[in-house]
Amino acid sequence: MGVTDNIMVGKIGYTSLAASGIANSIYILLVIIPIGMMIVGSPMISSANSRGDKSMAVNIMKSCIQVSTLVSILFMLILTVLALNFNWFNQPKEVEELAVPYFLIIIGSVLPLMFFIAVEQFSDGLEKTRISMFFNTTGLLVNIFFNWMFIYGNLGMPKLGLTGAGIGTLLARTYMGIGIWIWVRYGAMFKEYPLKFNVFELHSETFFKVLEQGIPSGMQFFFEVSAFSLAAVMIGWLGAVPLAAHQVALSMCSISYMISTGFASGGSIRVGFAFGTKDKTQILRAGKSTLMLVAVLMTLSCITFTVFSNSLVWLYNDDIDVVNVASVLLIIGGIFQLGDGIQVVAVRALLGIEDVKVPTILTLIAYWVIGLPLGCVLTFVFDWGVKGIWIGLSTGLILAAILLTYRFLDKGKRIP
Repeated sequence: MGVTDNIMVGKIGYTSLAASGIANSIYILLVIIPIGMMIVGSPMISSANSRGDKSMAVNIMKSCIQVSTLVSILFMLILTVLALNFNWFNQPKEVEELAVPYFLIIIGSVLPLMFFIAVEQFSDGLEKTRISMFFNTTGLLVNIFFNWMFIYGNLGMPKLGLTGAGIGTLLARTYMGIGIWIWVRYGAMFKEYPLKFNVFELHSETFFKVLEQGIPSGMQFFFEVSAFSLAAVMIGWLGAVPLAAHQVALSMCSISYMISTGFASGGSIRVGFAFGTKDKTQILRAGKSTLMLVAVLMTLSCITFTVFSNSLVWLYNDDIDVVNVASVLLIIGGIFQLGDGIQVVAVRALLGIEDVKVPTILTLIAYWVIGLPLGCVLTFVFDWGVKGIWIGLSTGLILAAILLTYRFLDKGKRIP
């Protein structure tokens, strides 16, 4: 959806693209915390399923819904304060004027998005992953349709530009949240699970376990994404063109990253299933297999981005200044693809064995102690421009991949 929004918004000008980039960077900076909190649900549910405990699996989903609702309200309030004080980010005036209305609309999509992710943990944890695939795919089509209507003013709708993209995102995520709940609640494949529950009733064991596992997990994702979000803010200080170029290249890199995330989720579920039965051999086999699959995928992605960087950038924007900068960034992005994919697989595999505290410290070191400071020095001391930020981020990703992979392989061998 982010890629689609960027392509469709990019057609109306690089200022709108830059505004979309900075708004989404700030948005995901905070929303990634509840997203990271929720993804602990699927391996926990898979582990319960491996033991044949259907009631526990349902209680975990209910707790995920409860936690997601509470944190969604909290983060929507925080995001609204940031939107109303957007001048804090010191962005170009023309970018700020477009970003604020769009930002306020996508804030409203937090609640349906988090509800969707909470319910998705249940179907994914039971290895019914085609359900979430269906709603993600159709949600993308819904988003494209409403973007077409509201960005460009088709079917009698007003031409709203970037604001229209925000409306499309809100409507698509609402559809996804309602749709997956209807499917899971009334679908025949889940009839053996006790899904008639009172969502206001607290199951303390699973509620606090989701919080205990979820908060460190959310912080792991926060450290990575916050580094990229702060990078976007700093790149905005360099001007609208570097910011638009950054958004184009990052958007393209996010395609292969999200595919890797899908593999990582599958690996986490299989690791969680094996962890439920304490099968050390299967835990390591599931983790290693996923690491190898993603290594191949990201190597192909690296080659594609390096060879076709210029052609790919033209899909987003035809401003020659943006194209020239983004093409260079995409080559750098191609190089860090392998580290990016491996680290997300390792993080998810560690979630499968319920190891979250030490990995949180490792991600903090990789992104905030090494990666981002290095990028700042290269950009503002050595005057490397936006390339310096990207090289710093690349270093952090590669370091995280090494540390987290070692942690999983070592921890997996020592499971009792």
